[in-house]
Amino acid sequence: MYVVITYDIKVDKKRNRLAKELLQFGIRTQKSFFECEVDGRELTIIKQIAKRYSQDDDLVTIYATKQEKFARIGDVKYLEIDDLIF
Repeated sequence: MYVVITYDIKVDKKRNRLAKELLQFGIRTQKSFFECEVDGRELTIIKQIAKRYSQDDDLVTIYATKQEKFARIGDVKYLEIDDLIF
């Protein structure tokens, strides 16, 4: 299953921890945007992670798609945690 994960986390340290956790499931295509191909077990883990980080005004959203792959228009630079400046 393909999922897109996006988030809005205010505190830098918390946001960076979330990004590091999500890197084990997929690729980071924008600063707060991941694309992942996961199975049911991995999706359950991602949902648990999302619940941990979605507190107060912070939000993690997971979009599941029935597509077999993602369609992109334009070039994508895959970002690593070290590429980001907060």
